[in-house]
Formats: sequence, C-alpha cells, structure tokens
Amino acid sequence: FSAQSADKSYDNLHKQLTIMNDIMLSSAKATQNSRQSLIRSIDSVYLQGQGAIFTINSAHGGSSHRQYFQTVAPLEPLAALEPLAALAPVSGGERIIMSNDEDLVIDFGEVDFEEHEDEFERVIEVFEQQREGARELRSEQREIAYELRDIDRERKDIEYQLQRAENKTKNELTAELKKLEVNRLALNKNKIKLEQKVTKLNKQREAQQIAQTKAKKEHFTALNNALVETLCLYGNGLREVPSNEFVSFIIKGAGVQKERGFKDQILVFNKKDINACANSKLTAKKLLAAAEQYQF
Repeated sequence: FSAQSADKSYDNLHKQLTIMNDIMLSSAKATQNSRQSLIRSIDSVYLQGQGAIFTINSAHGGSSHRQYFQTVAPLEPLAALEPLAALAPVSGGERIIMSNDEDLVIDFGEVDFEEHEDEFERVIEVFEQQREGARELRSEQREIAYELRDIDRERKDIEYQLQRAENKTKNELTAELKKLEVNRLALNKNKIKLEQKVTKLNKQREAQQIAQTKAKKEHFTALNNALVETLCLYGNGLREVPSNEFVSFIIKGAGVQKERGFKDQILVFNKKDINACANSKLTAKKLLAAAEQYQF
C-alpha cells in the first residue's frame, strides 16, 4: 500500500465529499418548489478510521443571532400609594431583559446580510420600534414616579402643619390636601394606562419569542429530514467511506440556547445504515432514529 495509492484514494474521497456538498445544498429546499436552500454553507472533511464529517451552517437567521430587548421597570413603591405591579419574567433563553442604560444590543453573528436583506430590515424595524416604545414607557414611569413622590412629600408637610395650625389655617391646608388627592388620583389613572402599555409591549415580545421558537424548530426539523432523505437517495455516492465508519453532521446553531448563541446539533450515522437506506432496506425515518444525536 504505497503513499501514492493512498493519495489517489483520498483524492477520490475528496471528490465524493465535494459532490455530496453540492447535492445537499440543492436538495435541502425550504419548500418543495422553493429555490431557497435550507443550508447557507456546508464544509466536509474525512477523518481516517472515523468517517466523513459535514459541518452545516443553516440559512435560518434566527439560529445565528440573538435579540436583546428591554423591559420597563416598575414604579418604586411609595408610602400609602399602590406601586406598579412588577412584570412577570418571560421564560426561556430569549427572555426580556432590562438594561441599566439606553444602549441596546443586537448581534447577528456570522449571517449573510445580502441573502437575508429583507428579513433583517424587518427585524431591525421591529427592534427599533420596541426600543423606542420601551424608552418612552421608561420616561413616563420616571415622570409619574417623580410626581407621586412630590405629592407624597407635600402631603406629609401639610399633615405636619395641620397638627400645629389654627382653625382658619387648617381649612386652607385641608383644601390643599384635597387638591393633592385629586392630582394623586389622576396620576394613578395614568399609571394604570402605563401598566396596560407595559403589558401590551411584553405580550408582543412573548408572541415574537413563541413564533421565533416555532419557526426555528420547524426549520431544523425540515433540514434534518432533508439531510436524511439525501443520504438515502445519494448515500451510495460516498463509496470511499468504509462501511464500518460513520457519516456525521454538525448542524451549527440547531441546539438549545447557551450563554451566547446556540449549541450545535450532532448527528452520527453508521455507514452501514446509510447503505441499507440507499438500497431501500431501511426507511429515512428509521435511519434518523438509528443515528446518535446530541448537542455540543
């Protein structure tokens, strides 16, 4: 077994992997009649004794970026005044978070902007609307909180004066107290309206999160199915991969969320199973079920 024959063998294998890359790109379509591939890019490598490894970057923008949204802080509790109820946190990795400053961050990672130009324009537009809405609500909250504190201080001052005032002065002070109460009630009405705006803003964010999660799941389910079907149809093309080795997929960003971004999904197929599926001895569904699957 000479070095020259080994190089020739690997050249053939390299050609087969390159052809399989192209087949996967063209086969993995978003819909049956769509020209858009579910795959943005694909790289492959062969590890001797282990098999072929395909690293797949999905065309799903949501897998490559996270959006950081801002929630509106509740009003501070004031003496004898009902505070604005705290907002319930949103479950999941993409929950709404509160920022201590005015700067919000949106990280798109390694996304092809030209390929997804329209999608990103919509994302940016929604993001800007939510950011501006959150800033306006925070400003309104601060203003109401300041006014309520001013009223509370004035009320305490008047109550203190009432304890030492003569009857004539007491009437004037009592009238001022009534006026303060009217102002306080008006502010409380504004506070209720503000609560409604906050609830609406967070419901919109939750609805977006649910829709994004659903779209991501559907996208990667379709991608997995397309990849497995491709193996069943064209897996015999990987003739140079020994039957006792493996064909693995590393699907970038297809897993659960981690601190930054998402984990990768790993699918490891036995080459014998791929051959069986290619020869109609195993269904694509059973091939996927037989694969080792984990996230890393």
